[in-house]
Amino acid sequence: MFRRFFRLLLKVMLFAAAAIVLFVVPPTIYYCYSYYESLENEVVTRFSGRRWDIPSQIYSDSLVVYPGINLQDTGFFQRLARLNYRPKATPAQVSGRGEYCYEPNKGRMLLFLHAFGYPYHQFDGQLVDVRLNSEQQVEELRDGVTHKPIDTFELEPEPISGIYQGTWEQRRLVRLSQIPPALIDAILAAEDHRFYEHHGLDPIRIAKAAWINIHSGHVVQGGSTLTQQLMKNFFLTQKRDWHRKMKEALMAYIAERRYSKDEILENYINDIYLGQRGQEGIYGVWEASEYYFSKVPRDLTIGEMATIAGMIRSPNRYNPLRHPDAARKRRDEVLVLMFADGYISRAALAQAMAEPIAARETFTENNDAPYFVDYVKHELAERYPPEVLTGEGLRIFTTLDIHTQKLAVNAVQSNLTKLENQHPRLRRKEASDRLEAALVAIEPQSGKIRAMVGGRDYRSSQFNRVVQSHRQPGSIFKPVTYLAALDETLSGEGHFLPTTVIDDEPFTWYYGGMSWSPANYKNRYFGAVTLQFALAESLNSATSRLAHEVGLHRIREMARKLGFGELPPYPSIVLGGIEVTPMQVARAYAILANGGLEVPPYAVTAVVDRDGRVIEGHEIKAEQVLPAQLAYEMDYMLQQVIKHGTGHEAIKAGFNRPAAGKTGTTNDEKDAWFAGFTPDLLAVVWTGFDKKEELDLTGAQAALPIWTTFMIDAEAGRPPTDFPTPPGIGIWRAQPSPDETVESEGGAADTTAKSPDLPESDPND
Repeated sequence: MFRRFFRLLLKVMLFAAAAIVLFVVPPTIYYCYSYYESLENEVVTRFSGRRWDIPSQIYSDSLVVYPGINLQDTGFFQRLARLNYRPKATPAQVSGRGEYCYEPNKGRMLLFLHAFGYPYHQFDGQLVDVRLNSEQQVEELRDGVTHKPIDTFELEPEPISGIYQGTWEQRRLVRLSQIPPALIDAILAAEDHRFYEHHGLDPIRIAKAAWINIHSGHVVQGGSTLTQQLMKNFFLTQKRDWHRKMKEALMAYIAERRYSKDEILENYINDIYLGQRGQEGIYGVWEASEYYFSKVPRDLTIGEMATIAGMIRSPNRYNPLRHPDAARKRRDEVLVLMFADGYISRAALAQAMAEPIAARETFTENNDAPYFVDYVKHELAERYPPEVLTGEGLRIFTTLDIHTQKLAVNAVQSNLTKLENQHPRLRRKEASDRLEAALVAIEPQSGKIRAMVGGRDYRSSQFNRVVQSHRQPGSIFKPVTYLAALDETLSGEGHFLPTTVIDDEPFTWYYGGMSWSPANYKNRYFGAVTLQFALAESLNSATSRLAHEVGLHRIREMARKLGFGELPPYPSIVLGGIEVTPMQVARAYAILANGGLEVPPYAVTAVVDRDGRVIEGHEIKAEQVLPAQLAYEMDYMLQQVIKHGTGHEAIKAGFNRPAAGKTGTTNDEKDAWFAGFTPDLLAVVWTGFDKKEELDLTGAQAALPIWTTFMIDAEAGRPPTDFPTPPGIGIWRAQPSPDETVESEGGAADTTAKSPDLPESDPND
């Protein structure tokens, strides 16, 4: 009986074993093989494809420093702080890139410029000796090594923003060969000193870590190899369980089998997380080196390298900017490990441990220029797909001047607040209903957009009024009529000069069975006046009468040349009865400021890929759309607007440079404008309500103060220049009869047509 039962049990066991061999083992083996193969595919795909989504970085323009420029007024020292330059007590201490010593009592600054990858060349840094006068104006520049005179130097561009999707992981990809061996040694000593000996897993490290943790009673040291850490970062979550650890270990083995140690290490130094800069995550040793120490890796000291390596374990706890004591203690631990592994000598160990934690000073001021950044993003989106902008690590160089931008923001915000305080009726409770303004500043000769403020507060409204708001220009359109008249004379077909007399009396224009009767501000009329006076005082009736004589077709053609497009054939256009954007106005006035030469405004100078290749560069295009003599004479007439006319409040406020401009107010007083320029900088300001409520203020009252505040500060650092005189300008200098002449500041004759009570300035436009 027992034998029969035993034989039966044996048969069942043999059958079960056979079933396992036939039905369980093969699927299990197949599953394990498939699982291994899927993991291998993951590893290979990640290593061979795009490993990281790297945001595009947007940069400002560089600052060119030359003899004559004022460093204080151009915000030079604030720029140094934002760019993480480190001040030193004496010139002798300036020994590395990113260091400077300023001695105001000696009128000297020694500056070691950062290395920087410009679009068309790699700059390796330069020692510059700057000599200044007591007003902080540059008098002389010399090479700090050869002591030979130099004409200029560039302070590198500043980061403005990034283009990213999801989280902002800022990193710069580098080759292993670009990282100093001592930094690699520090990382290996801190994280995996047997890296070149194991095959992805290190049993000795695991056992040692387990022993230390058991005796400590809590987790003090991890047993993961550098390869395991990379696999966790590449593919896995931070969740700690046996399944994740098994997968991590298997992937590490696969990576070590498929790729060389140097390939794995190169990925690791580009991947590691090393802290946070605002909303940006700092990834990779290059970004960490620049952020924490304002240096490229090759310029780091041994102590600084050990500090970065020590941060890998816990970037926030060992952040040298926030926790210098903890960072120093962890640095010293890494230095001891480097000595124990034979990477540094005892003398180097002592020297490195004696180093203070000399991380850069934190600088909280940001470079936000949100309306400009949106403008750049919109422009780039027309040429690049989203995945390229958010993942390919492009470097986008722009025309923005950070200091000028900050001045523009301040001018808009402070003057709007002042207007609301002076005129309480302008205040609104809802942020979306508040009084608004827009400002755009352009270099006429280059077309560079130097500042752009699309509204008083980007957080309240992202609507960019510089390019999206279409409003009536009012009187700032009037120069188009005067240009058409003067152009007719220049071509030999007309008789209009700035000194030509025209009647400023009530006037009716009949056209197409209809009539139009423009009126002057407050119905004030001056009788016989010169064209120059009519423009300076922004007289509607005289301007309309001139337009009628010149012909609407000529005025529409002139408007087309200035970029206003094809306008309707209605007389009201001559007083700004159309809708335009501030950018359109700026583009038109820039032609006048640039001697009739049109250089279209632009924001992006170059786009560079992650390997430093320029994939897009801006080619400046210039077209002579107006004769230089015509533009010069209009500039002269517009100078009288500021000297004697509706823009005279700018001079009263302290703006004393050669400048030309025009106020603008619409008939319904819903829009206030000022467009003005020096030979170097043009700015257009619009003020009003988005809902087109009545301001009951003129351009001189609501827009000119913003322009004046901005231009006084923006031009302060540059030497003053005058408008260049083109050849052949004598055609405009015909002299009227003596009893009709009053000597003007510019040397030309102003005919006032026997109107002795004409005011020097009427700010009501």
